[in-house]
Amino acid sequence: MKRYRSASHFWDSALNKIFPRRASRSRPDERNTFLSFESSTTSEHTDGFYMYSQALLEQETRRREALVFRQSDSTEASYSSALMAPIPRPALPYTISSPEWNIFSEAVKALEDAIDDDASDWLHSVLSVFSKVYTVAKIIVTILMYYGIEVEDIPDSAPAHIRRAEQIVTSNSITDLIEAVESLYYSVYARLIMEIANVDLSTYFNLELRRTSRKDGFTLPEPDHLLKILAHCKDTLEAPTVCNHVNEDLIKFHQDEFIRRAMERAIGTGFFLDDLLGYRRYTMGIVSDTSSEFRSKWNHDTFLYQIPPEEILTVQSEKYLSFIPKPEAVLSVSGFDLPFIDRDSVDPGHWERELVKDHRQSALAKMEGKGIGDVRRVDERRCPSDYMKERKCICRSSCICSWECTSDPERPCPCADRMMQIMLAKRRKAPGTRDFATRCGSLAKAIFECASLIKRDIDDIEIALELDRAFTLVDSEIEAQRRTPLKTNGLKSSSEDRSFDME
Repeated sequence: MKRYRSASHFWDSALNKIFPRRASRSRPDERNTFLSFESSTTSEHTDGFYMYSQALLEQETRRREALVFRQSDSTEASYSSALMAPIPRPALPYTISSPEWNIFSEAVKALEDAIDDDASDWLHSVLSVFSKVYTVAKIIVTILMYYGIEVEDIPDSAPAHIRRAEQIVTSNSITDLIEAVESLYYSVYARLIMEIANVDLSTYFNLELRRTSRKDGFTLPEPDHLLKILAHCKDTLEAPTVCNHVNEDLIKFHQDEFIRRAMERAIGTGFFLDDLLGYRRYTMGIVSDTSSEFRSKWNHDTFLYQIPPEEILTVQSEKYLSFIPKPEAVLSVSGFDLPFIDRDSVDPGHWERELVKDHRQSALAKMEGKGIGDVRRVDERRCPSDYMKERKCICRSSCICSWECTSDPERPCPCADRMMQIMLAKRRKAPGTRDFATRCGSLAKAIFECASLIKRDIDDIEIALELDRAFTLVDSEIEAQRRTPLKTNGLKSSSEDRSFDME
């Protein structure tokens, strides 16, 4: 009789064939448990996928929680810094001694670590004040040199701070620039107030001396006119855009040191009351009288001024009576740097034709009540630089030379050298063969001479306009120097320095 196998037997055989190893390794109770499941959709495979998916979900959850605390893939230091409140930056614009711009504050220190152009606005704001203070400093030192007034070169003097500013002019360190400009500011401002008082005192003495002819070279301005130049420099330093919080203690310190050194130099020198002009005896009567106009003015709290002893004040003010500049201070530039045309090298016929046109310009200027320079500046036939290369006048009508140059159009303009120097600076796109300090020193001399030669019956605004041109020129020099920080004496391109024109 044929025996039939049960369905369970066939099922068990099938499982053994399909899963031979598993079946051989499984224990009987595990196999019975597996066989007892009624649903074919539930298996060990589906349980494994479920567990795997759960693990992925938990991992994703942990990742999302981490993103709440860190928003980048940076280092752990970046994670902690991202949770910190940002350090506030000082308010713009920068001004001298502003509490927000203290170099030891965290706000200013944070600017040092700024990358790319993140702090460019703050840097440019500091450089703007830096340029103005530096320009005034160069002009003041130039004036003192022209009058033969001693400018001590000691660690805390104006020349020392000027050199420091020139050394770091190409720096991008905001703290270094602030430290340099504020040290320079107080040194120069304190000295400027002292010199303004000296010049003011000299104006009380009526010295009847006629100015020498312009053909004899540059002559120093009389005290009244010099006082206007210095007053504009003072106004520049006191402008709200330059200084809003004056440190009076620093000014007093610098002035006290200046007086102390002056007294040390005076010891052993002797003070003689009588002089050729009678200036000392006259001035001593003013400064010793506490009710005099001078003492009443300078004893006022409006001026941050420490009055020196009477003898020191008299000797210092006496030097401003001079009208002949010290030879070593006068602007001098070699002919190589000033591209004038030699008249002997020009075609005589062409030169004569130009002279005829010069006389026509002279007649036109007289009819219109202008200077010949004003007419040439708007001439469409020739550029002002063409006239300047031939030493022909292009000065404004406010210049002292204007009338003489208009009356005699064939006359070489006595201002040609400094006007050429200014024009070259306006057209210079890169540092020249001379170093930055020398270039700015020459500009300061040229600007001072131009301001000194303004007509006395012209509104004082002309002096301000002339000095404002100095700020523009020196600012351009600073920009040119910063474009080539590695070249203190950059190579000069002949095409840059000799192809120029007047704006």
